[in-house]
Amino acid sequence: MKLRLQNILKVESANIELGGLTVITGENDSGKSSIGKILFSILKATNNAKQVDKLETLQFINSNLLSIKRLFGRFNNYDVLKDIKSISIDLIEKNISVEKLTETIKDASKKYSFTSRQAAIINKKLTQTQQSLSELDNPELAIRRELDIILRSEFMEPLNSYGTKYSSINFHDDTTDTYGSDISFNFEDGKISNIKLSGESSIEDITYVESPVYLHILDTLRMSSSVPTKSFRGMSGSLQKGNIPYHLGDMAEKILSTTEDLLGLFQSTGYQQQLNEIKELIEGDFTVDKKSRQLHFRRNGISIPAVSVASGIKSFGVLLRLLQTDSISTSKMLVLDEPEIHLHPEWQINFCKFIVELVSEGIPIVVSSHSPYFIQGLRYFAAAKGIEKEVTYYMAEQNTDTGLSTFNDVTNDLNKVFTLLAAPLREIMNVDAARNTLK
Repeated sequence: MKLRLQNILKVESANIELGGLTVITGENDSGKSSIGKILFSILKATNNAKQVDKLETLQFINSNLLSIKRLFGRFNNYDVLKDIKSISIDLIEKNISVEKLTETIKDASKKYSFTSRQAAIINKKLTQTQQSLSELDNPELAIRRELDIILRSEFMEPLNSYGTKYSSINFHDDTTDTYGSDISFNFEDGKISNIKLSGESSIEDITYVESPVYLHILDTLRMSSSVPTKSFRGMSGSLQKGNIPYHLGDMAEKILSTTEDLLGLFQSTGYQQQLNEIKELIEGDFTVDKKSRQLHFRRNGISIPAVSVASGIKSFGVLLRLLQTDSISTSKMLVLDEPEIHLHPEWQINFCKFIVELVSEGIPIVVSSHSPYFIQGLRYFAAAKGIEKEVTYYMAEQNTDTGLSTFNDVTNDLNKVFTLLAAPLREIMNVDAARNTLK
């Protein structure tokens, strides 16, 4: 698998190999986190759009027409929407034209002298119905809508790099298909100008983990205001986010899921060894109360609220919950943004070990990091596990004139990485020289 970016935010150029363990590094504000968020956004949008099916569309249209019918309820002689179910089916099967139905309803609203607000409500419902039908016939249209909303949620700014007009994103997956699948987006002035799709990707879902700190504010995430968009299809209504980045709502939904109870009835997880090792390390387990949907850490029979749990334990708790709820697997990618930040050095090493073990089990993982200590840990355990060939390293090199970064493959030259990231430490190693500056 490969991800190619051109003139996207801080990224001037990137050609990133995916599928095993991908490590992205560089200095602060070099765009390394943006790569993970872009990958999350395009795969999430594409897989969301796949969920647009006839049954869901039928239910959506039926609901819209029912709302319109209620507005005409006081007019006994209006029977155009008498049989909503039949009309909804006919619209999907193209037995009747949505344009013709729209025209008929709008004419009737004028005839019965609806108020401006009532007419606006009718118009909105009809427009949504037309959009829903269009997305059934045109997957590119559905993906455009999904991606536009998710990108605005994640970045809140145009995607094109400053001073550039054209940008592009391409995701190629040849994992299960000789010819491969492609998802390509072109942008002009930050807006989607073209979408091309071919084949079927092996990736069914993706999770982006920014910080374990969010574990103790899951309630806040759940209470965030919703937005009426199919981008949040599949999430419970309380987790449909409008004022927070999409990846936070997505992570919260997965962590608070009680899917593991259902999974336990039919199958045992393929990652039981890793689950047991994590529980042993943190000396406890994370569970969700089914009634309150509150996350708790249980240790020695005592239930501890997530807010009172150390950040390092929360970091492992995220991995634990994602594995327990089948949210990461061989077909469900994981992106970890600077996971070392909240970890003690000893636990950084343990975290590296678990990441490499999951990759060896076939889970595709992307890690961004600016810690030479953490990167060396990944390198060591990949060698110990015999999967060095499945690990690729990329480093951002910034253009001082444009401020943009090119991400280069440094898999065979990791000294570049350690030289760059260790430079700040070297500058403060000579304490005697610092004392001499006071003389």
